[in-house]
Amino acid sequence: MKKLFILSILFSLICLSCTDDPEPEPNQIRAYCFLFHFIPELGSVTWAVDEVEVPDESIYGMQFAGSIILDSETEAIAFTVKHSGTKEVLASETVQIEKDKYYTVITSGSKEDVTLYINEIDTGRPQEGNVKFQLLHSAPGQNSIDLYMGGTSPEKRRVSDLSYLDLTVPFEILDSEARASITVSKHSEEFHQDSLILSSIFNQGIISGASYFSVLANATFEPVSDLTLWLYNLPTE
Repeated sequence: MKKLFILSILFSLICLSCTDDPEPEPNQIRAYCFLFHFIPELGSVTWAVDEVEVPDESIYGMQFAGSIILDSETEAIAFTVKHSGTKEVLASETVQIEKDKYYTVITSGSKEDVTLYINEIDTGRPQEGNVKFQLLHSAPGQNSIDLYMGGTSPEKRRVSDLSYLDLTVPFEILDSEARASITVSKHSEEFHQDSLILSSIFNQGIISGASYFSVLANATFEPVSDLTLWLYNLPTE
């Protein structure tokens, strides 16, 4: 069995990366993961790693960071998300993870139909003057969306026609454009004000050379909630 050692619970919005994590004990082989919970109607969930339950609940919208001790440099690890009250298994998936690699483990969808994403984090630094983004559409009731950075003209569209529960590949953008404006709209051939979903208010905290994971989702776990653009800092080399 593997044990998930929780290093810290990080704040939502803009979070610290794990580059300052304590050094592992000698001879221990580790991989690192960031757990995210975006299931409306559930204030928290419980995670298990190879049947070993994480002792703390994962709160909606909060980034939860930890490391896993491996028996070998590459190993199949089962991630299971459970209802924090009933302990009912909501979703489970087994994936190969590797020594010293970083992963996002995200649960989304509805409590009746949970989607689980497990992806290796691209820790390569963006080009000078750029920042790196990856976007998840986790807003129930919204059809496909577009993402604009640095304006709303056609050339400023960075993501087009992203469907509900889809996750983009990482992409780079000039840091100045990301700080200037981030706009999410309903998908359309051209931007119209009546298609606006939201404009991000966190742009000034964006740092050149950083990597971010962003989620369009409810601002709270309540089913009837305003939407927000959650923003998290991911590790880079």
